[in-house]
Amino acid sequence: MIKAGLISKMIIVSEEEDDSDSSPLLFLRQPVNDSVLNINHDYRYLRMGYYVSAHAETYGVEVTPDCTEIMDAYRNPLLIEKAKKHGLRTSGYRLVTSPDSELAAPVMLFAVNPFTNNSMKVIKSDSRLPGMINKMSYDARFPVSLHPLTGEVHEIIQMFGESTCEETAEFTKKFYEIFNIPICKLIVQIDDGGVILDHCEPALKNEVKWDIVHDKVHEMKQRM
Repeated sequence: MIKAGLISKMIIVSEEEDDSDSSPLLFLRQPVNDSVLNINHDYRYLRMGYYVSAHAETYGVEVTPDCTEIMDAYRNPLLIEKAKKHGLRTSGYRLVTSPDSELAAPVMLFAVNPFTNNSMKVIKSDSRLPGMINKMSYDARFPVSLHPLTGEVHEIIQMFGESTCEETAEFTKKFYEIFNIPICKLIVQIDDGGVILDHCEPALKNEVKWDIVHDKVHEMKQRM
């Protein structure tokens, strides 16, 4: 999903896409007058993908994704709350900074701090929970997002609503419509009820099917 008005005149910024109009480093050195499509596999706070969107916003132009959309997707509690609000199935979560007697495995843990990436830990033993929570919370300085483990865990790559897993095709399409993140990795669980969203994080370059990205971008350019 591209925001209304973005297709009419658009700068495509990417270091991987053949149809791009600018590389990220060149883009950051120039003023911006047109809307921007920021294509990156990593939009984490203070990484290149984030800087591109922040640079566009300082010039008051529309950018996909914008910084708020990035933060909504990459901060686990914000991700889950927004997903629930828009009808995506989630497993729920609990923020903890230290172990307590009410916590029990099996669970998935995700770090909620600006320093840790690709942090998923699947804990199936109660005895391992306290040590892992202490480690991921940096000794209770940052919260950890705890999710119940009820289904089969999958890591899928989402690219403009397309999925690397056929079983999650409808889910990733809806995710993109809600979050507007061109490329990301989604941590999901699959059970008899369908797909459950647990986390969003950067995809590795070699995990992205760049031919799918190219086709999507080419379609957009033809509509301009």
